[in-house]
Amino acid sequence: MVRYALLGLLREQRDYGYRLKRRFDERVGSLWHLNIGQVYQTLRALQRAGLVIEIDGEPSNEPYPGRRMFELTSKGHRMLERWLQRAPARPRPVRDETLIRMLLLEPDRRELALARLGEQEQLYRRELTRLLSQKRRLPRDGSELPSLSELGLEAGILHAEAQLRWLERCREWLADRMATETDTDTGTDTDGEQPALAAQDGAA
Repeated sequence: MVRYALLGLLREQRDYGYRLKRRFDERVGSLWHLNIGQVYQTLRALQRAGLVIEIDGEPSNEPYPGRRMFELTSKGHRMLERWLQRAPARPRPVRDETLIRMLLLEPDRRELALARLGEQEQLYRRELTRLLSQKRRLPRDGSELPSLSELGLEAGILHAEAQLRWLERCREWLADRMATETDTDTGTDTDGEQPALAAQDGAA
């Protein structure tokens, strides 16, 4: 995704790597900050592919000394347009490590798994609190339409809320499994009676 973001920013204007990072951060907000090393690594890959070129830059007061100016090529423009017009092929798969933990879980360690699920829930609750706080602090420009930064925060908020609901469901599933296994080990039926005692009551 970063490569297309940089191509799009360069389509607007030629720029230095540091300013590309700053423009991205200003628009997308705190949910997705680029590392300056990642920016230049991606620009080099784009350059090798012929999608951008490096040109002579003008002297500037940017805080990073390696002032390399980059410009989009016609090939890069065509690639960006193809990506923008390409329809999504499929939803992104859900691949959460919690599924693997529960897959490999040994029956005698399920108490530990419950504790880990609780820790994950705490992490997502803190993340949700942080995102909601950031959303409240966003500057308002008087427009009823949300900014791109606000849309990004809303995506993070909805993801955290959905993850919390799913973790709660995992905890319920695990607790039910543990209760079922306990009943099986003690020979208790679903009504809480010992099968032998239940049979004696029936005979009487």
